Amino acid sequence: MDVKAREQATTEVLAMASRLSDEALCLAWMATEGKPVTQELALVRGWIMDELNERLGDDLFDEWLMAFDENGDALNPLSFFARKGN
Repeated sequence: MDVKAREQATTEVLAMASRLSDEALCLAWMATEGKPVTQELALVRGWIMDELNERLGDDLFDEWLMAFDENGDALNPLSFFARKGN
């Protein structure tokens, strides 16, 4: 894939991600958890993280990245959307 095609694909994916509800975006993120790491998965997770950062803002996004449950697993970012208004 050439650079122009990659940039166009990225723009289209980001536009699609922006149309997802907060819940759907978080479900998409959680669906990628625990999957074998591939270049494609890394790209998808990067796109989702970009949209999560945009919606949560830097402070809540950073807090989410650092949060883990009692088992050491990453948290669903959806709980951080509830805190966004505070």
